[in-house]
Amino acid sequence: MATKTNLNTLYLVNDSTKKVSLEITVGEEGQTALLTVRLGRKIILENHSGNLSNLEIGKSNELNGKVLKITATITDTSRKTNVTFLNIKMSGGVLARSYPLYKTVENEGDSANYYAVIEFYKP
Repeated sequence: MATKTNLNTLYLVNDSTKKVSLEITVGEEGQTALLTVRLGRKIILENHSGNLSNLEIGKSNELNGKVLKITATITDTSRKTNVTFLNIKMSGGVLARSYPLYKTVENEGDSANYYAVIEFYKP
């Protein structure tokens, strides 16, 4: 299986006051993860364990030009598979978007590092 552990993309926002949210789903059953989320230099969430549900990033009209950075380390503790994955879902901007990232580690107990940079852009 191919590997995709890095993301560098734009997320479109507009002039609305709608809340932009982040949701992250991590790995298969039995996999563990640590997540850190930053908006610019501000740490929004640090060393969060497991999945992340609907973390509010800010209002659409306030995010243009700002950069969201996500770092994650997923450890394969599942006996079923060595595939790790991270699915990043953004909502509240122009469109909801999902960004799947994945890597197959060589051995059970190995870790995979993920890094995402999402720049908010108002066209």
